[in-house]
Amino acid sequence: MSNFKEIKSITIIGNGNVAWHYYNVMHQQALDVKCVSAREEVKEEDLSKDLIIIAIKDKVIEEVASKIANRTSIMVHTSGSTDMGILKDKAPNYGVFYPLQTLTKGLQIDFSGVPLCIEANNANTLFLLKSLAQKLSNKVFEISSKQRFYLHLAAVFACNFPNHLFGTAKEILTKEDIPFDIMFPLIDQTIEKIKHNNPFDIQTGPAIRQENAIMESHKSKLDKDQREVYEVLSNKIIKKQNQKRID
Repeated sequence: MSNFKEIKSITIIGNGNVAWHYYNVMHQQALDVKCVSAREEVKEEDLSKDLIIIAIKDKVIEEVASKIANRTSIMVHTSGSTDMGILKDKAPNYGVFYPLQTLTKGLQIDFSGVPLCIEANNANTLFLLKSLAQKLSNKVFEISSKQRFYLHLAAVFACNFPNHLFGTAKEILTKEDIPFDIMFPLIDQTIEKIKHNNPFDIQTGPAIRQENAIMESHKSKLDKDQREVYEVLSNKIIKKQNQKRID
């Protein structure tokens, strides 16, 4: 078990988006925090901290954890999809410290509103991680590895896919010399509506109205990749609408 009552010193292994934001918010809280690259040899002094956060790509978490195994520090990773058990033989006290937010290095955000999802292999470690998380955010959740996997999956649909579609929309507008910010009120209203309604119940657009002539006209102006996306999503909207009518 951890022999300290509070996490005061932290080493973050990684130099990407999550590592950058964790370092900044922890530094703002006057915590003893250092960020080191996973590509470099981590110094012994950096491994003697209360908490080691592995904030790197999923595929190399286990490799890096193995290199720094058997420490007294609590060891956590920040992945949305990787099971906590990957750290089982790497440290006596381990867990997960996952931020449910799209984070970009160099772009400051109000971290107090970022949901932090924590998990640990024992009650004391969970208590310590929760206490740290509550210093950083007002939204702290105890989430199991199974729940976190589905949370991350849902986040791909709610964030990553729409972001790609926003990019496509910008390409279409830029081609016709239309400023992208003309879309912002529409995007804002869409987000505001889904906060209070089932998104499927407030679907709008030509697909839900099954206006085939308009959809064919739209597709005729798109390139192959854009057209494929348009067709897949339109067909899914139509299918969902038809299913609702049956139900």
